[in-house]
Amino acid sequence: MTEKKESKKVLPGELVATAEEYMPGFGTFEDDGNIYSTAIGSLYLDEGNKIARLDFKNPPLVAFDEDVVFCEVTDVKPSMVVCRIQAMEGTSRGITGETMGTLHVSKISNRYVEDASEKFRITDIIRAEVIQSRPSIQLTTAKPHLGVIMARCNSCREPLDRKGNKLYCESCERTEYRKLAKDYRDVKPC
Repeated sequence: MTEKKESKKVLPGELVATAEEYMPGFGTFEDDGNIYSTAIGSLYLDEGNKIARLDFKNPPLVAFDEDVVFCEVTDVKPSMVVCRIQAMEGTSRGITGETMGTLHVSKISNRYVEDASEKFRITDIIRAEVIQSRPSIQLTTAKPHLGVIMARCNSCREPLDRKGNKLYCESCERTEYRKLAKDYRDVKPC
C-alpha cells in the first residue's frame, strides 16, 4: 500500500480530491463528485486503494462494532428500545458522530423477552455492546455485565436499590423489574 501524506493541514469542508480519483475514507465525505474533509487534520491519499482519508492528532471518538457504551433510554416500544449514547467504556471523552442506538427485543437477554418495556424504562442508564455501527447503531445487552446500571422509581423518581434480581424503592415501597447489569449502581469510573 502506497500512501502519500499531504504536507498541508485541511479544514472542515475543504475540497481534498475528486470521486474520479479516490473514494472517501475516514474523515472525508463525497458530495456531487467531490471529496471534502469533515474536520481539521492531515490528508492521506492511499494510491494503492485509492482512498482519501484524514489523520487526526486527537481523532473524534465514534462507536464501532464490539465497543461497550453507556446509554440513556429515551424511548421504549414493545419491540425495541431507543437509546442516546452518552459515553464509551474505558474513556472519559464524549462520543461524537451518531449517538442514537436501538436495542431490539431479541437482543435484550439470552432468555425470551416478549415486551422490551418489561426490562427497560425511559431514563434508565444502561451499559450495552455495539453489535452493528453502520448504517445505524444496533446494541445488545444479552451478556451478564450488560444491562441497567442505574434506574429510578417510576412513581417518585428516587434511585432504586437492588434486592436480588429486583429493584426496590425505599421511598414508596415499590418493586420494579429490569434487565440488570451485574454491577448495578456500583460502576467504577474510568
